[in-house]
Formats: sequence, structure tokens, C-alpha cells
Amino acid sequence: MKRNFFAIIAIVFFGSALIHAQAMQDSDISGSIGDIGFGAKAGVHLSTFLGNDFVGISSKIGAYAGGMAEIPAFFENFYLQPELLLSFQGADIGPGNLNLTYLHLPLMVKYHITDGIAVEFGPQIGVRLGDNGDDFGGFDTNNTHIGLNFGGGYRLNDNFYFQLRYGLGLSKVRDNTDLRNGVVSLGGAYFF
Repeated sequence: MKRNFFAIIAIVFFGSALIHAQAMQDSDISGSIGDIGFGAKAGVHLSTFLGNDFVGISSKIGAYAGGMAEIPAFFENFYLQPELLLSFQGADIGPGNLNLTYLHLPLMVKYHITDGIAVEFGPQIGVRLGDNGDDFGGFDTNNTHIGLNFGGGYRLNDNFYFQLRYGLGLSKVRDNTDLRNGVVSLGGAYFF
């Protein structure tokens, strides 16, 4: 299952890169807002677990990094923004931090209200790459994560884009509980 997931992700990103490279070869225009753009992004986030099954849970600081594409879609000023992110999140569950490492694949729909200001909304799926659940007596966490993201951003220029996003977990972090991920992210992207 994981092998198929990674193969699909690789095909999507490399296919997008080939399409972009062919479009750039056929045209002398580069870097305009109407082109497919590729970039790297990174930032920090505040993550916690939402739900009523445990008390004394508080948020912890984490980070994320990865890549993204910005593809013109639908109408003027609308974009599809697939991303591939390595995310370090979790929560302080009392005796210490439960750390979760995910590989997330968000697919955001982005609308530029103005040239600088945009709003974003979209689903994401994630695969848990690791955790420190054994430090808490075998706190077993689920291997997949499904969530919904919404937020906004500010485009400083053709290269720099800053964003604020909230990620609401729809799937459970652990079976037999109602714990879900909740993440507020602040970061930036650099488009090549």
C-alpha cells in the first residue's frame, strides 16, 4: 500500500515537472502568474489533539517542509496547489510529548482575491512515518491521516508567498478514541 502511494505521488510530481518543462520550451514566457509554478515551502506549526477522551492535553511546536506546485485551473485567479510535506507534529499528553511524523499530500484550491491576497481550502491525506508511542506504554497511532485544511496567504512577489493555515483532522489519531489532529501552520514558500 505505501509503495503504491509513493509511486502515485512520484508520477504526479514528475509528470507535472515534465509538462511544465515542455510548456517553458514551447514559450519564451517564464515566471508569469498564469504559468504552472513549482516551489519549496517550510514553516512552523502548533499542533494538538482534539477530542474528549483525554484530559491534560496541550499543544506543542513542530515544523514542516516540502514541495508544491501551483497550477492554473477553473477560472481566472483559481489554482490547484498539490503539495508534498514532511510534518513533525503531535501533542503534549501530560507525561511528555507524543511526537508524530507524517508525510502529507494536501490538494488545495487557491483563489487570489487580489494579486497579493489568496484564500485556500482543500483535503489532505497523510501516512504516518513514525512516532514515539512506545515511550508511553505502547500508545498505538493509526497509519493514515485524513484532514481538511483552510487558510490564506500573501504573495509578496513572483517568488515569495507566505501563508497561515489551519488543518482539522477528520480521522482518528488512535482507534477506540475520538482524538484527532489539530494544527495551525505559519510558513512561507519560494517559487522557482
